Amino acid sequence: MDTAWDQADWSDLFVDIEGADKPAPYFDTRIKMLWDDTYFYVFAYMEEPHVWGDITQRDAVIFHNNDFEVFIKPNLYKPYYTEFEVNALGTLWELVLLSPYRIGGPVSNRWDVNDTQIGIDVQGTLNNPTDIDSSWTLEMAIPISALDELDRSKSFEVGDFWRVNFSRVQWQHQIQNNTYQRKLDDDGMLLAENNWVYTPQYAIAMHRPEHWAYMQFIKSENDHRDLDFLEAYQLAYHLFKQQLDYRNEHNSFSSDITDFGGPKFKVQGITFTATTFTTHTGFEIVVSHPSEGSLSIDQNENITIKRYE
Repeated sequence: MDTAWDQADWSDLFVDIEGADKPAPYFDTRIKMLWDDTYFYVFAYMEEPHVWGDITQRDAVIFHNNDFEVFIKPNLYKPYYTEFEVNALGTLWELVLLSPYRIGGPVSNRWDVNDTQIGIDVQGTLNNPTDIDSSWTLEMAIPISALDELDRSKSFEVGDFWRVNFSRVQWQHQIQNNTYQRKLDDDGMLLAENNWVYTPQYAIAMHRPEHWAYMQFIKSENDHRDLDFLEAYQLAYHLFKQQLDYRNEHNSFSSDITDFGGPKFKVQGITFTATTFTTHTGFEIVVSHPSEGSLSIDQNENITIKRYE
């Protein structure tokens, strides 16, 4: 572990993906984050008495092993984001989603960030079922330039925000012929995996970026600034999901904001006015601040901010 990590704070322990109502994870997981002008760094600690992995092919479905996953949305106002998955062998799968699965994706496995650096340290012995291990740790250095290129070659700046989340997929295991395998139930079916996360998703679904954390790049406290239109942003996503639910029930989108409890919504002491209307491609929702401006979101999760003059 590089001494630079001594200057970084540990996160809180990971929680169940569905939130506090579910049992707490039975193994500890926590992370640290750092950055410089070249890389975004992640250090993950995972308590684990049986460290194993058998997937060695890059861009395979890594979460079929126990793994650690990094999710990054470099532009809060556009639908695309990235996912990096790594197992205890250091095998990497990185992919780009042009939009979340819930609105059709698509996903590309052909996005390779070859400058991604991975370090694995096993506190025990890898793939040895005859002993008890302590944990495994992962260090990742993800090139910021790759995320900038994805974000239409945007110039990265101090003070920028990303949305991020981190997930640990943990399978129960069985041992056959001295080899670890994912555990089967009495009917020969795979037992469901556990999903432990940095910020809860309130569903077994990592691909809901509105529930990810806000991360800001600062070098000192003087670089910190508040995120503009945060309350409007959160309200817009709430209404966006209401539209998706409405479509699932009625096979169409609503053009009446009263279907979602509007037009007035109070968030953090601010009263917003919202409208929605259908378009030839889907819908648009507009959330208006009483004095600062408006924020709109469409069916593809593109967000636009307009300030009052």
